[in-house]
Formats: sequence, structure tokens, C-alpha cells
Amino acid sequence: MKRREDFLLQNVGGQDLLVPIGARVLDMNCLITLNATGRRIWELLAADQTLEYLVAEIAELYDVDPERARADVQAFLDNLGQLGLLET
Repeated sequence: MKRREDFLLQNVGGQDLLVPIGARVLDMNCLITLNATGRRIWELLAADQTLEYLVAEIAELYDVDPERARADVQAFLDNLGQLGLLET
């Protein structure tokens, strides 16, 4: 899976935000706030990644067990998918 390229990650006032650009501005009238984990997953999704790779990266980065990392990563990816932020 890979992220769409019509959203920019910007840090504004210490908050990491996904900002729609181009035609997506008309489709989505909001900004999306990311925590540190969400930011890292978004950065990793710049290239096509597997769920297993993302889980391993997050588990190692935050020193959590893979089951916990998998649940958190999957929940985040589900949210991105519902918002149309992942390439299909």
C-alpha cells in the first residue's frame, strides 16, 4: 500500500497536519492531525509498503510487541482508507 500524493505533511505550530492540495481541496474541507506514530507511518507510505513491514518498523521504533503494533497500524490504515488517502 502507498499513500496518495495529493496530501502534504506540514508541521504548523508543533502539530503535524495532512493538508489536501489540488483538486482534493474541493473534496475534503478539513485538515488531518497526526501524532508521532501516524506521522512515521505516513512517511513510510511514501513508498509501497506491506503491512508486515509497517508493523515491524513501528514495533521496533516504539519498543512494543508486534501484536500491539499491528492493531495500531491497522487501525490507522483503516482510517486513511476511509478518508481516501491511500492509493487503490
